[in-house]
Amino acid sequence: MHMHIHAHVASKAIVVTTDVYDMLRRQKLEGESFSDLLRRLAEGKGKLRPHFGALADEPPEFFETMERVIASVDRLSERELRKMVRR
Repeated sequence: MHMHIHAHVASKAIVVTTDVYDMLRRQKLEGESFSDLLRRLAEGKGKLRPHFGALADEPPEFFETMERVIASVDRLSERELRKMVRR
């Protein structure tokens, strides 16, 4: 005699626009449910690990330029802060 135990999983219906549905559908992995997809996306928010190595193929010049841009923004921010403090 086999007993089948069905776990009742609570569910909620959500309404999304067609464009959002299409975006989600394109991100679904094979065999993944929409619940699995949304769980995966929600758990990944704010995590850096999936992005590690994203810039690995950039040439050294890219990073040198980024350093210059960041330094110039820092200098501008310092100047603006000094102006505000003098007021």
